[in-house]
Amino acid sequence: MQQEVVITAKNIAKKFVLYHEKRRTLREHILYFWKPNRKENFYALKDVNFEVKKGEFFGIIGRNGSGKSTLLKMIAQVYEPTRGKIEKKGLISPFLELGVGFNEELTARENIYMNGTILGLTSAQIDERFDQIVDFAELLKFVDTKLKHFSSGMHLRLAFSVAIQADADILLLDEVLAVGDASFQQKCFETFRQFKKAGKTIVFVSHDLGAMRQFCNRVMYLKDGNIEAIGDPNEVIDRYLYSDKQIADLVQTAKHDGGKKPVEIVSVEFIDKFGHENKTYLTADRFIIRVHYKKNVPMVEKPVLGIAIYRDDGTHIYGTNTDLQNLGLELAESGVIELCNQNLPIIQGKFLVTLAFHHKDGTVYDWQDKKFEFYVQKGSNHDGLVDLDFKYKIL
Repeated sequence: MQQEVVITAKNIAKKFVLYHEKRRTLREHILYFWKPNRKENFYALKDVNFEVKKGEFFGIIGRNGSGKSTLLKMIAQVYEPTRGKIEKKGLISPFLELGVGFNEELTARENIYMNGTILGLTSAQIDERFDQIVDFAELLKFVDTKLKHFSSGMHLRLAFSVAIQADADILLLDEVLAVGDASFQQKCFETFRQFKKAGKTIVFVSHDLGAMRQFCNRVMYLKDGNIEAIGDPNEVIDRYLYSDKQIADLVQTAKHDGGKKPVEIVSVEFIDKFGHENKTYLTADRFIIRVHYKKNVPMVEKPVLGIAIYRDDGTHIYGTNTDLQNLGLELAESGVIELCNQNLPIIQGKFLVTLAFHHKDGTVYDWQDKKFEFYVQKGSNHDGLVDLDFKYKIL
């Protein structure tokens, strides 16, 4: 049975007028009335077309300024499209910006009732859910404190706690995880799981690519106001991380050196605990990857070596890079970089490895996507994907 479409965007474009000079006061307008204020048209979105199906967890990614938040605001009818139209089926609950709709001079209690009413809840429904909202937000001690005394994290917790109480069919979430601490993020994740189980439709904008991989059925990648890719989360996220623009930059850079990559991966070896090249391991084995590289450009700026490991069904299970680990790379003309795990925690399966050299800003030097593989045979009495080595203790 085909899923019902609940959001349809048809040829959506959004234009903003940008003025080159800011004239804030009456005096400034009078002084410069004879001088035209130069302006230009900026299209945040350009002829965007997509659909979201009922019950889908739909992610939107892209760099700052790519049009993500603008698109969410148009779905929520905060903005009207300059051209095109968006069709929606069902009640929408938008969570677009931190504290939107809140009054800083009112207490948390007063804001819960005011914001809940805006979201379509009756006073009786808010009464019934009030304790649940406060408990989720972890603000029991501050419920009668004015919001102007709240931290940004407290604002976020309160806003999200109210937003998820709306009896909405579609939730719009914009960077909901950006301010919360790790504990609150886990509560958000559990809420996401409950929403998915309940069949709610969620449109989720975030820079948290791990959450995108974990929850989304599909991901859309926006670049410069256009849809660059839409589909499987892992494939789209990988394309975003090593985007066409970055590859174009790489090609342009390489042209200065006879078409060669600034730094390239020449070969990769998997080494076992005995020092032999091997592609099959047991759980808890010592596991080494040796990356042989060659530098073709004398000055390779801010090189970073990254690794991502996937199960053979495409599930992303691990990723890191030298920048995340605060390791500065000084590359010779050629050499070997070794990645070592002393105790491989994987229980069993076939796994694919992506390796890439890139600039700190993301510009790709060499990207070998899922080109390497290894196998893990079960060397543990435990089940699952990873061996967490739990110990029982009778108290």
